Amino acid sequence: MVTETEQPRKLRFREHQDRAYRFVYCITHRLAATRDQVIRHRCHNRRCINPRHLTIGDRRDNLQDERDRQANGVDWGLL
Repeated sequence: MVTETEQPRKLRFREHQDRAYRFVYCITHRLAATRDQVIRHRCHNRRCINPRHLTIGDRRDNLQDERDRQANGVDWGLL
């Protein structure tokens, strides 16, 4: 069960609600990410909005990140 504290932060911009980390990534990289692209957290914390911890990829990349994290833990040297 996911608690409220684990839920990603959301914001509303121009009549649309989106996850805060997606908005922060797109603004800082001046990029309009498509719905097929996901914003990945290198720190594996869905509430994190630090642009240095965010990277873009697809769903396959995101699943591989999760498998790597489960097998090896978080690589704090990347952050």
